[in-house]
Parts: sequence; C-alpha cells; structure tokens
Amino acid sequence: MKKILFGLTAFIAMNAAAQNAGDLKRTPNDSIKLLQLQGVTVDGVRSRTTGTPHVYLSEKTLSNFSNSGQELPFLFARTPGVMAWSENGLGTGTTYMRIRGAGDSRINVTIDGVPLNSPEDQCVFWANMNSYASLLNSVEIQRGVGSSTNGDGAFGGAISLQTKAPSRKAGGELSASYGAYNTYNLGGNFSTGLLWNHLIFDGAYHETNTDGFIHGTDGRSGSYYGGLTWLGNDFMIRYKNIGNFEKTGQAWNAVTAGDNDYSIMDGCLDDGSWSYNLPTGIKTYEDLYNAGLGQYNTLYETLTYGSNGNLFEKDANGNYVTHRWEMADGSYWPRTTDNFWQNHNILSLSLQLSEKWSASASLHYTHGYGYYNEFRYHKKAGEKFGLSTNTKTDFVRKKGLEQDAYGLVGHLRYNDSRWNVVGGLSVQQFNGNHFGYITYIKDEALRTQYLANGDHKYYDSDAKKFDGSIYVKGDYQLTNDWAADEWYLTGDVQYRRVNYKTDGINDRFVQGTDGLWHNQTLDIDEKYNFVNPKVGIKWHYSPFKKFIDMYSHTAFATVAISHREPERNNFTDNYKYPNPKAEQVIDYELGYSYKAPNFYFDATLYYMDFKDQLVQTGELSDIGEKLTTNIAKSYRAGIELSAGWNICKLLSVEGNAALSQNKIKDFDEKVEKDWTRNAATFHYDNSTLAYSPSAILNGMIHFNYEGFQATWHTNYVSRQYLDNTENKDRSLPAFSFSDLKLTYTSKVTKVSPLHEVVLGLQFNNLFDAHYATSGWVYSAILSDTHPNENRYYQIGFVPMAGRTAMANLTLKF
Repeated sequence: MKKILFGLTAFIAMNAAAQNAGDLKRTPNDSIKLLQLQGVTVDGVRSRTTGTPHVYLSEKTLSNFSNSGQELPFLFARTPGVMAWSENGLGTGTTYMRIRGAGDSRINVTIDGVPLNSPEDQCVFWANMNSYASLLNSVEIQRGVGSSTNGDGAFGGAISLQTKAPSRKAGGELSASYGAYNTYNLGGNFSTGLLWNHLIFDGAYHETNTDGFIHGTDGRSGSYYGGLTWLGNDFMIRYKNIGNFEKTGQAWNAVTAGDNDYSIMDGCLDDGSWSYNLPTGIKTYEDLYNAGLGQYNTLYETLTYGSNGNLFEKDANGNYVTHRWEMADGSYWPRTTDNFWQNHNILSLSLQLSEKWSASASLHYTHGYGYYNEFRYHKKAGEKFGLSTNTKTDFVRKKGLEQDAYGLVGHLRYNDSRWNVVGGLSVQQFNGNHFGYITYIKDEALRTQYLANGDHKYYDSDAKKFDGSIYVKGDYQLTNDWAADEWYLTGDVQYRRVNYKTDGINDRFVQGTDGLWHNQTLDIDEKYNFVNPKVGIKWHYSPFKKFIDMYSHTAFATVAISHREPERNNFTDNYKYPNPKAEQVIDYELGYSYKAPNFYFDATLYYMDFKDQLVQTGELSDIGEKLTTNIAKSYRAGIELSAGWNICKLLSVEGNAALSQNKIKDFDEKVEKDWTRNAATFHYDNSTLAYSPSAILNGMIHFNYEGFQATWHTNYVSRQYLDNTENKDRSLPAFSFSDLKLTYTSKVTKVSPLHEVVLGLQFNNLFDAHYATSGWVYSAILSDTHPNENRYYQIGFVPMAGRTAMANLTLKF
C-alpha cells in the first residue's frame, strides 16, 4: 500500500510540474466537450424532463463524502425516503439500503448506463464498491418506477452513477482518514491530462480497513480504477477497468437476543422446564446493549451456559457472559468472512452526431469470484450437509460463487426545440456456478471419512440468465420556447425479456425413504416477457423567462407500469410458500416544485399499487438473506417533501420528509407451532408491510465562512415492523441520530505541484444513541405458554455504533 501511494505521489507531482508544450494548444472547449460526451453515456437512463421524482448529487457533494469512510448508501440516506445500514455498525463493509421501503434487489443501479445489479440476486453489493464516491461526477436517484433503464426492473427506485469525465489537466489527489474502531481509509487518483491533444490516462486506488463495531467484523476492502480515453472532434472512446476486493468479517445474524437455540427476549427465556416464559426485560437493542450484548455476534461467539440456575451466565455487573467458538485443537474460530474479488470492464463510444443527434454504445464484461467461510456449531451432519450419519458436530463451510456477465448497452437520442426522444437497448448474459465445501469437521470419525483427501463438496449448481430489453422514451413540448408556460407530454415504453435457468444440486436436504439425507435437486427454467409503459404530463412556468430564468414553478403527473422477475433465493430458500410469481406495480405520481435564487421546495404524492409483491417475512436464510413471499394485493402510498433556504452568504438550511402508508390488503401467514413448520395459518387484512417506516425525516444546517464549512445533520426514522403482522413486540422502535462534519480548505498559492489542502473532522451519532436500523425476527406458537397474540419470539438487531469520530486529510495536485 505504501509503495502504491508513494508511486501515485511521485507520478502526480511530476505530471503537474512538467506540463509539456502540448498544453498550450488546449482550450476551455476541450473540457466542455469532455463533459458533453461523458454525459451522453447516461442520457439513456436518466430522467431528463420526464417528471420522475429524483434527486441529483453533484461532484462536490460526492467528493466531500468520499473521505467519510462510509459506503455510498449512507450519503443517499440523506435524500427523501432512503434508509441505509451496515452489518459492522460503522457504515463500511456489508451495507444495505431501501427506497420507499423497497430493498436493494428492487433498486436498479447503473454506472455510465451499464447495469451493476448482480443478475441473480438483483442486488448491488456496496461492500464491493469501496470509495466509489471519489470516482463519480454525479448521481441521480429516482424514486418509484422511474424512467426506463438497463438491467433489472426498478420497483423502489433507480440510481444512475456517472463517472467523472477524464481531466484535460494533469493532476490528482491523495487522501487519508482515520477514526473510531481503528477505521482508516487511504487512497489516491491521478490523470496525465490531455496528451497529443487526444489521449488521457487516469487511475485511482482506495482501500478501507476497520476493526468493526460488532465483534468479529474487522475487514479490509478496496477498489481500483484504470482508464484510457481517446478524444476526437465529436466522439470519445473510453475504456474503464474498475476492480474491487474485500475480506470483511460478517454479522448477518445481527446482534441476536439469545443463541442459536434459545431466546432471551422478555417473557421467552426457558426456565429449565421447557416453558419459555421467564422475564428478562429485553425488548429493544438498547436493552441488549445495557445487558452487555451491544456488540455480540453469534457468527463469532456465543452465550455461556450458567451453572447457578440461570440458563445463561451473568457476571458480577449483571451482564451476560460470552465465549468464542472453539476448534478441536483448542484454538478459536477467527471470524466468519466474506471474501470477494470483482472486475468490471467497460468499453464505450460516445458520439455527438450533430447538434440534434447523439449516441452511445458500451460493451461490458464483469468477472466475480468469492465465498463465505463460516463456523457452524453442533449441526446435524445429515440434515445440514447430506452426510451418511445425522451425528451432531461442528463444521466450517465454504459457500461460494464464480460468475461472468457480459453484454451491450446503447442508445440514440434526438433533441430539438420541441422533441427530446431516446431509444435504447440492453442485452446481458450471465453465467454462474454456486458451490459449497465442508473444510472442517470436529468429529474425528467424520473428519477421517470425508476430509481425508481435502475439502468435501456438498452442493454444486450452475445458473444462466439472459436479460434483454428495448425502449423508446421522450417528451414533446406543446408550447413555444419563448412562452412563460411550457407544457410537455411524456411517454415511455419498454419491452423486456428474461430467461433464468438453474440446475444441479442445492444446499438444502430432504430425507429419503432410505433414511438418508439427499440434496434438493434444482431444475428451474423460467421465461418472462414484460411490457412496461409510462405516460405523463409536465408543466413549467417561469414568469421572467424572457429576462432571466431564476424563478420557476413545475408540476407533473405520471402513471407507470413495471414488472419484475423473482430472484434466485425466492426459488431456492422459500420453504414455507409456493414457487414465486413475477411482480407488477402501477405507480401513480403527482409532483410540484418551486425554485427561486435562494429557496426551493419540492413535493411528490405517490400511490404504488402492487400485484404479487414479494415482501420480506422477517426471517433469514442461513447466510442472512431475507426470505420473501408473494402478497396478492398491497400498496405503498405517501408524500415526499423537501425544501432549502439560503438564509445568507454564511448560512443555509434544508430538509426533507417522507411520510407513507405501506399496507398488505390480504395476507395469509404460515407460522410454526410447537416446533412444527407450517402448522398454523393466520389471515390479516390491511396490516403494515415489514421494514416500511411511516416517516423518514432529514434536516441539515450548513455554515460557510471563507475556507471553513460545517454541516449538521439530524435523521429520524419511525417504528419498523419486522414481519407483516403489525405486532409491536416484533418491531424496532423509532430512532434519531445527529452528525456533525467540519471542513477547512486552504489554497496553496506558492509555486508548487500542491494547490489545495483539505482538513476534515466527522462526528457521527453525537448524542451516543443506542438503536437498531434493521433486523430480523423468528416467532412461533407454543400451545402451553405462547398463543398467537403473545408468541415466543427472537429478534436479531442490526445496530449502528454509538458516538464515533473520524479525521481526514486530502491533498490536491
């Protein structure tokens, strides 16, 4: 790492100090041309004038965030209706997000128009995108169905990432951050500037290391970028190689109230006679924190059984005692890790064909390889791994995936005084192999039988997915350009075809008539044909347009239909419910905005009517993936508000609010009874959807004085239910936290390669709140003690750390 940073420093300094004679031939038009041609790559997926509710994040905002040490979703969570959380509690590593209550797999993400979502899981794994903020020129976050895009369907929103246009000037920057829990981020980037009036090389490297807030979540992740650009008179050819790596400690079981067998939620602790009704006082994450379990991770450690009459041992202070998982040789299991390497290759051509016509096309190829290493305590050898005996013992398993995805995206745009029309296509083929190995068995006899010649493979499955789409979208201006009132008609239609196949043997086992446990056989071949239309109208009024367009009113109304295919684990892990169906949503949006030189206001009303929505049940697969089921009828409705006011040159304020109702109209829940699966069914009408808070609020105060900047941010999230029954016991209470960021920027005026120094200090969770942002729940009915209205239950809480701080330094050349 030191060698890399030293090399970057030397390279940046030499290039900045020694501009060659070719620099004299450059003009400002080169920069304008670069920005225009780079913008062509995202024309096909961004909202433009279609009236879709969206937020735009600028390069300055992204640059300020890039040294925070956190992943991008934590920046997005400052915009309306977005939530973010991470497994390690610090905002790094394994990170998730939701928009309007919809999880990662329902949010379409592209980079320069190329799909980033994993084709099978339909998620973006943000841990594999470490420090991407430093690579980006802008981000557009669309809420709702949005305009047609490339890749998987958008059911909660769409995020368009645009990389920076290559710089025509040689230079670069180095950055370093250090903070709580030994978290540090190091990185740098460079550009050669424009060589021979046509060629630009640029590159970047960043990595983050942390001990993690949650026990056993220490990890290292990073990203690298290399680019080559050829700039012609009216075209740009650009090759980008973006690589990612991570080895991060995992906590997908979250901070569990109990161990893998027993719950310590209030009224659920076993009294030694299988009655499970002892009080513990634990109902929230804060209760667990106060009981000494705020950083507890069952993938790393477990509760210690007591010898004094209590089921679990406590210390002299009344805190629960834990101990590490132990191997047969007496050593400790180090930690459960996610190990992944990924490399994106994008070759793009952008063309400005004429004043009215532009086009782009990109070939892309992504290779990924990775696996989990996980300790499994006291598991049945047959039921869990298909071995010849059902003896209980400890295992270490390695579950992995190797994948390749390649494809083509392209679009053609026409724009004149009345028409703005884009036609596009996307074709992608995915090939993947899922595998699992047993790498350790504690039982000596089984170890000799199965591991004598190395690891034992216990499942193997291949998968293929084809995803192709074409679309046409645009708007037509009904009025003349010079009119103060502008009216637009908007339209958008997409055809999408998906074919998903998977075969082989899965990591689920079924007991046969011979008494042995056999792999579940996979033989899935599903085809989907979707037509996704959208129509709308938009009005823009600027009373002083003839003189200056600084005051404006805008309103829009749209109706959109979108469809989405199930993801892999909807098929493979859905043991309680039938095979999944494709989903459909009709999205109604009505919006208004007002903009003035020192003030803005936006409001959006929406109603999203779902058919067969796949909703999270609150339960997890055994690697932490949230399980789902189709709901015939459900909806999400709400209002999103945002406003900002520049009070004076020194001070500005802004805020946003997302207020919503998220309801299931008709739902049958299957529940375990007396430890038997699917033993009871309960019907619900108009219950609240899991993981869908009714209120998300953000407020920011910005202070600027010469080179000093300060930003205060406060966030509030209302109660979240962990299943779809709207039961208060099985929910997370509302929470609020506040952050403060201080920055000082100093310009270097002396003759030197260094031209700017930025110092920063970030304080997170200033008031040291102990809260959980997400979680999971297991519940069951026990005939003797826990009827349906008072179930036995266990919660896993995903918390954020208490008060933390991080300092950062950036040198710009």
